[in-house]
Parts: sequence; C-alpha cells; structure tokens
Amino acid sequence: EDHFLWLTDDTAHLSVPGALLPPQLHNHGNYVMSLPELVRWLGDQAEDAGVDVFPGFAVSEVLYNDSGAVVGVATRDVGTGKDGAPKDTFERGVELRW
Repeated sequence: EDHFLWLTDDTAHLSVPGALLPPQLHNHGNYVMSLPELVRWLGDQAEDAGVDVFPGFAVSEVLYNDSGAVVGVATRDVGTGKDGAPKDTFERGVELRW
C-alpha cells in the first residue's frame, strides 16, 4: 500500500489522503521495480538475441558507411581532466565496427 507523506521538517510529517492526490500519483495497477535490475535484465535479453553489450563504455558517435548504413560506433576517450587535457590515466576511445 502506498502512502504520500508531506515532510514538514527533519522529524515530522503529514499524511495526505489518496483522494486529495492528482491521478498521476496513483499507482493502482502499475508495477514498481528496480531500474538497475531492469537494465540488467534487458542486457541479458539483448545478449540472448545475439547483441554484443559493452557495459561501462559511453558511445560518442555512430559510424556510417558510404551508403548511410550503420557499421559501428566509436567510444569516448577516458582519463581526461575537467579542462579536457589528458591525465596519466588517459586512454583513447576505439571504433567498434561490425
């Protein structure tokens, strides 16, 4: 059962009756789940379908061939400082082509 609480300070709260809440805050019939568990499950489903999943690598661009078909992706450089300058841990991004 859901409860909507209005936190008035560090130790007190007011309970708001469900009838006073807008429809967007009613979760009747909806599913509640963990986002990390959903992403892990989706990754497993993708791998079972033959997709290569590379967790932990951000894609910086999609690579196309001359006819405009997608042929791969390029990953971002890692190990750069806030100013964009390479740090000791710098590694150049790579192109993953298929």
